[in-house]
Amino acid sequence: MNEETLQTLTWLIPAGPLLVFFLIVLFTKHNRTLSWLLAWAGVIASLIMGWTVAFNLFAEDPHHLAEHPTVVHSAIDWIPIGAFSSGTWLRMGVAVDPLTAVMLFMVPFAVFMIFIYSVGYHNYGQGSAHKRGVPPH
Repeated sequence: MNEETLQTLTWLIPAGPLLVFFLIVLFTKHNRTLSWLLAWAGVIASLIMGWTVAFNLFAEDPHHLAEHPTVVHSAIDWIPIGAFSSGTWLRMGVAVDPLTAVMLFMVPFAVFMIFIYSVGYHNYGQGSAHKRGVPPH
């Protein structure tokens, strides 16, 4: 995969769950099923994008990583600081090196496992007769 696509994916990894959060809070807080489906879509999208970036870095040549450890890097001007006419900006960016790739593999996986656990813990789909938080056994 080319570097430009990896940069875009790296910027979009936190965008999915953040967008889903605002959609649930603003529009679907009273519809449990739609909120649940949107939350799963955000988590799975982050998992797929994070693993895509991580596996592309794992596929790099180890000699290339020794010379250039940061494979994906991108930054944008974010907030102006100081006098506005001087053009001084605080920059915000993303960078993926081997340690970050390991985190891009593990953190979305851990969040995915937490979602699986929480669905079982809250007895989703059992109806309102069951007491919340009580295991179904």
